[in-house]
Amino acid sequence: MKDIFSPGGFLDMELSEYEYRESQLVMAEFIYERLFEGENGIVEAGTGTGKTMAYLIPALKFALENDFKIAITTETKALQKQLVDKDIAAVQKIFKNHLGIDFKFALALGSYNYPCRRKFERLLKKGGFDRNDMTYLNRLSSLFKEKRIFTFFDVEMPGYLWEEIGRDSDICGYQKCLMSSICPFQAARREWAQADLLIMNHYLFFTNVASGRTYLPVFDGVIFDEAHSVESIASKQLGFSIDYDFLINLLQKFYQKGKYSIINNFKDNKLREDAILSVELIVKDAQIFFENVRNLFQGLETVQRITAPSVDGEKLVSEIKKLISILDVVKDDFEDDDLRMELDPAMNKLIAYCESLISFLNLSYENYVYWIERSDKELLGNISLVGRPINIDNIMKHEVFSFYKSSIFVSATLSIKNDFSFFMSVIGFENGKGIVLESPFNFNEQMVIYLAGDMPAPDDEDYPLAVANTSSEIIELLNGNCLLLFTSYSMLKKVKVLLEEKIDNKIYSQDSMSASKALDFYINDDSSILMGTHSFWQGIDLPGDLLKGVIIARLPFAVPDTPIMEAKFEKLRNDGKNPFVNLQIPEAVLKMRQGAGRLIRRGTDRGVVAILDSRIKTKGYGAIFSDSLPECERSFSLKEFTKKYKALMDVTDN
Repeated sequence: MKDIFSPGGFLDMELSEYEYRESQLVMAEFIYERLFEGENGIVEAGTGTGKTMAYLIPALKFALENDFKIAITTETKALQKQLVDKDIAAVQKIFKNHLGIDFKFALALGSYNYPCRRKFERLLKKGGFDRNDMTYLNRLSSLFKEKRIFTFFDVEMPGYLWEEIGRDSDICGYQKCLMSSICPFQAARREWAQADLLIMNHYLFFTNVASGRTYLPVFDGVIFDEAHSVESIASKQLGFSIDYDFLINLLQKFYQKGKYSIINNFKDNKLREDAILSVELIVKDAQIFFENVRNLFQGLETVQRITAPSVDGEKLVSEIKKLISILDVVKDDFEDDDLRMELDPAMNKLIAYCESLISFLNLSYENYVYWIERSDKELLGNISLVGRPINIDNIMKHEVFSFYKSSIFVSATLSIKNDFSFFMSVIGFENGKGIVLESPFNFNEQMVIYLAGDMPAPDDEDYPLAVANTSSEIIELLNGNCLLLFTSYSMLKKVKVLLEEKIDNKIYSQDSMSASKALDFYINDDSSILMGTHSFWQGIDLPGDLLKGVIIARLPFAVPDTPIMEAKFEKLRNDGKNPFVNLQIPEAVLKMRQGAGRLIRRGTDRGVVAILDSRIKTKGYGAIFSDSLPECERSFSLKEFTKKYKALMDVTDN
């Protein structure tokens, strides 16, 4: 690792912008050691450490030396692409030029991201597209002729067209398909199997776990980048959500009146009639069942937790099982090859739906929380039945730590005052160790923190006005380019209305547009203001003057207003633990650190973080929050804060 990362080393030779950072070398050595020892690891690497290279290089070097297949999983598809297009390309160059070795890597995405050649040919035969679509279709035709792997990332085309040609796992016949030899998805699977390194995201990783690891090839070790998001994504992907619309759409794959479908293709007349009757009965019983579920809502709420069996669904389950048994009898008795290929995947979906329905009706799993949801857009919207694991610690022990030789978790925010105890308990961490690496940035020369101890309490009726007044003064001081973070839409809306009366800067806010749209407008409008809730606390990168100030309205404490948080609170109380101390405080500290971490992204960035929640100064637990912020100048009044900010700017300008 020293040969690669030290001054004058391989990275220094190949990358013109390379700067030696001791923390990066320490991290690389730590990760190589964990892999060598067959242990698990946790790395908190402060912003600017260069963590991507610090895990990619040791992971690949160890993998190539030891016939060890490694997976890197990160939070989003965009981050996957960044790894492939930028970081891995640089590592390939270093390995080839200085180590004399090459390696194979593959980008693994969910199946819908790959085109289906059979669906594309059907689309061309069907026609009906307009002249503007021909540009995209010609581009697709060229890509197919090149016989290489391509995905949605590689084509710039409207979503409605991709829906026509994107792979549908419900109707894909894998090797049974006559076009499997020229299928980009099948080629991708072969590439995955041969790769030394797989690049995926957390959603795909845990979806693969939930499917019994049938989607991805087996690998020996895994590195979780952006590991702070592992728990929420794992809980979602390992649970289930089923609804009425999904069931009806699934049944239509089997049978629709007057249309050529799977059941219409049965050779046996009696079985065909039985199957049609079964589908019709399922539709009828589903309407009754979901209407009874709708009646469980007691008002206008959109979410209702279920703690005891509440509605009879045995008749619906019985009819679904009957259809499954009929399909099982006739699955090899087909005339149409295309429909035969569609049957197995669709049937598997129906079986999974039935199993989830049974789990919901009986509240089968002890560590699960169950609830019902309805669309908040309309009173009679679609109804969903949801089941999620309350905690993922035991699942992680069984499906990750016991399965892989090494599992390593990397993020900028995983510890509370350099202690990993909370994160370790959340993920069931075992057989390993952790390391905290401070950011190489000089925060004393780059930022000032304002802790507003003189603000009204967050539940005070004057609080929104105080936030608006203080924010307007900070915005004026910085001349805009500020991010305001909230924990609820209601508070955001109140402050926004008041703030609009006090500043001339344009405001782009999540209450009136999507997060991505608000972010795009903000980036392209100098001196504007960005206001948001959960989407903006992490994951956005606004270096330089794009962001001069982060204003956190209140400490981001979780409250038991969702079924899963309510269940977590109950479990902690039943275990004799205080939910506030053991869950709310550590979660809020980590989220606050993520929010504050939006500010300094480069060594030349400068700005302020303001926390307008007086509890950080007036409550005993406030010290845990303030001590978790970077070491830099702190101010406790607006006057003092203004003075220190101007001094910071004078020093750095000189």
